[in-house]
Amino acid sequence: MDKIPASFVEYTDLLPSLKETTSWELLRQWSLSEVWRVGKQGGDSLIIKKGIEENSREVAVYNHVLIPLELDIPTIYEAYEDKAIGLLIMRDLKGKTLEHDPQHKYFVEAAKTLAKTRNKARLGIIEGKLTEESYLANYVSKEDIIDDLKYISQQSEYIDTGQDVVLEKALNVLPYQVGQLYENFPITLTHNDYHAKNIIKNNGGIAVIDWASAYLSPHLGDLYCLISSAKDYDITPTDLIYAYWEEIDDDWSCDMEWQINIGGICWIIHELRQLLDYGIKAIPVAHEWIPEMIYDIRQLLGDL
Repeated sequence: MDKIPASFVEYTDLLPSLKETTSWELLRQWSLSEVWRVGKQGGDSLIIKKGIEENSREVAVYNHVLIPLELDIPTIYEAYEDKAIGLLIMRDLKGKTLEHDPQHKYFVEAAKTLAKTRNKARLGIIEGKLTEESYLANYVSKEDIIDDLKYISQQSEYIDTGQDVVLEKALNVLPYQVGQLYENFPITLTHNDYHAKNIIKNNGGIAVIDWASAYLSPHLGDLYCLISSAKDYDITPTDLIYAYWEEIDDDWSCDMEWQINIGGICWIIHELRQLLDYGIKAIPVAHEWIPEMIYDIRQLLGDL
């Protein structure tokens, strides 16, 4: 496509570099987000991402969390955000996602990168690199997680017969378990979608994209997500857990199995809340995913 897509035309005055593009290649699209590789004069390329409604917060995550924490992220050239839309023009990392090139060594490297990111984010938080406003806007407390679980348990129209018992058990067990997590492990940055599709391997190493769901919490849902992705390619969890453990600071190096299990539960609760709030409206078929996710909570509760 040579012309600016209709969904971007109205933003050319806000982001003048859009007028300098020579080609547009759609990389990913759904109702709340679209990602394009855009050619420039001279042969270079950029990535342009548009987030709608809830996904528009990625601009704020970059500006107020990732950049202040000095994490390894793509260079952001221009950005725009209002209450309904977020636009990012960033460096094209090229390379391939782990979804397209699922090699064992790249998953191991991604586990190490996760540990290093958590270490660096924690240090930046300790050093006060986030403003108090940014910290509070992106912090998810143990009470927030349990409140989300309570809300999920009340959505009976989406819950299979008998699964209300699973959620009732979770409400009995998790306040203490999540409390232990927040009491014994430091706050850091959680990506919340650390799956193969969002991890790129290129000449510079491992790069992580799509930070729209990121927040501040001690939970290890990201390693749970990476392990879940790796299972699709017959990569066993043991190597990933060890690779992560080798790089992570001592504060997070104990009780790894428990951390992964409780982290997985926290991540699933987050995903369920997102589906119920706006995901089903955006993707109607998404309601079919809910029973399986509750089943995963049941499995993880049994492993705590």
